[in-house]
Amino acid sequence: MSTEIFGVKDLLESLVRLEQNGHKFYSQASEKFDDLEIREFFKFLAEEELGHEKLYKSLAEELGSNVSNTTRESYDDEYNEYLQSLVENTFNFDLDESLTDVKAVYKFAMGLEKDTIIFIGEIRKLLPDFKADIFERVEKEERKHIHLIDQWYKKHIAK
Repeated sequence: MSTEIFGVKDLLESLVRLEQNGHKFYSQASEKFDDLEIREFFKFLAEEELGHEKLYKSLAEELGSNVSNTTRESYDDEYNEYLQSLVENTFNFDLDESLTDVKAVYKFAMGLEKDTIIFIGEIRKLLPDFKADIFERVEKEERKHIHLIDQWYKKHIAK
């Protein structure tokens, strides 16, 4: 068993990068479509990602400055390897390639939101008492995004 905090901090920093990529992706997607309603939808999601990025940055800073006050969870090497794989493999994509057609945009957007929920879940497992209310709120927002993206797809694409 190893007792390390790096997994949580890496996850928070990865959430920041995920939100940055989400902002870039949704901003690019908003420019790809002519339909004003679709453009505004993606602009809204881009702004949401910026808000989450700021939140995760502040949480990472707070966690970093309060490591001694943070409950450290023990986890085995297999879980440690899982966290490393999760962090490393989440960013193996090319945003330009993801914008090839509307179905690709939909799939990428759904994956982005699902990945964020996975990261939040892992942080909550490792630090169940660290800002639990904030993570619950953001996780709820991410689930709402999945629903909104699915509704957008059904309304505008899967007609």
